[in-house]
Amino acid sequence: MALCRCKEHPPKPRKRIYTHTVEPIGYPNTSSICGNENCQMSGLIWLDTDDFIRFQAGERIFPFPNAASKVKVTNNIKPK
Repeated sequence: MALCRCKEHPPKPRKRIYTHTVEPIGYPNTSSICGNENCQMSGLIWLDTDDFIRFQAGERIFPFPNAASKVKVTNNIKPK
């Protein structure tokens, strides 16, 4: 499951450890906004190892944990 967080609010390690970030389509002018409660900045898409393996295999659409929506990402991998 992917998460959307800006560079200033990376996800904290919990059940999942997010290892890579990719850009949502249109980043930074995107509808993907950081999931931090008080943030309104454009977010990067954070992927765990399983998601990143699928990304490397060509998958570009990833669900968020609550299944409210999915996000389509570009081919651009961003350094953390």
